[in-house]
Amino acid sequence: MPLHRYTPALGTAAVAVLWGTSGVLVRESALSAAAIAFGRAAVGAAALGVWELALPKRPRRGGVHNYGRSAVRSLFWSGALLAVHWLTFVMALQRAPIGTVLLGIYLAPLAVAALARRTLQERVTPIQVMSLALALGGSAFVLQPGQTGGGDGLALIAVSALAYAGSMLASKKALDTVPPARVAAGQLATVTVLLAPLLALDPPAPTRADVLVISILGLVYSALALLAYLAFLRRLSATASGILLYLEPVSALIAGWVFLGERPASLTWLGASLVLLSGVLVTREAAVKDAPSQAS
Repeated sequence: MPLHRYTPALGTAAVAVLWGTSGVLVRESALSAAAIAFGRAAVGAAALGVWELALPKRPRRGGVHNYGRSAVRSLFWSGALLAVHWLTFVMALQRAPIGTVLLGIYLAPLAVAALARRTLQERVTPIQVMSLALALGGSAFVLQPGQTGGGDGLALIAVSALAYAGSMLASKKALDTVPPARVAAGQLATVTVLLAPLLALDPPAPTRADVLVISILGLVYSALALLAYLAFLRRLSATASGILLYLEPVSALIAGWVFLGERPASLTWLGASLVLLSGVLVTREAAVKDAPSQAS
């Protein structure tokens, strides 16, 4: 089977692997959760704005309002929910072990699978159900969650997971009519605007290390990776994309091993293998489904 049919699934997997290493960078900054989320969004939005201006002039459909109210509404909610996810994710990391946080966040694909049929008219296939079960079980072995940081930690994890699922579904809906670059720029701009008041209440005093962390998160993890993820999401079902994102905690495991000296147990590697198997199954199915559209 031609390699290009695997591109959306393999590209999503690559983005998940990259995003899994973000925790190493977050731990290097002493800034508040709001400052980190705001900073990466602002840098990412600015980078995408410059990129749009640098592109050769071409016929445009006009402003965002020309995409229709439904698309604009979906675009706004995808950004607003992304802001909630980023903010609560960092806050949860500051209260609970990373394994517990990631396992809770990655219950989100279950919500996506449950809601995709109703909101996006997607059919969840038997292969996707099997892959979801493998990924969820594998993640439990990989992350081996410990304490939850009390009631506050549990609440933050739950809110972050639901916001993550909602943002994914809203993004998929917006991509029906809005190009990926504008969805990414709109999301990051929305995050920036919504989080700005939190910084006004408690202005940060970033060090050089903080500025470096924010710059990398904004340029690479937000602008570049988010744009790539949305481009691939346009050609994948929301459920398949969510399952492939289970590679993120596996990547976090390896990043902790390489950069933080954390030694995974043998059971952890078994879990990683189950997650990888689920990714292979979804990738294969996505490639087969893509065949007719590529041939036409």
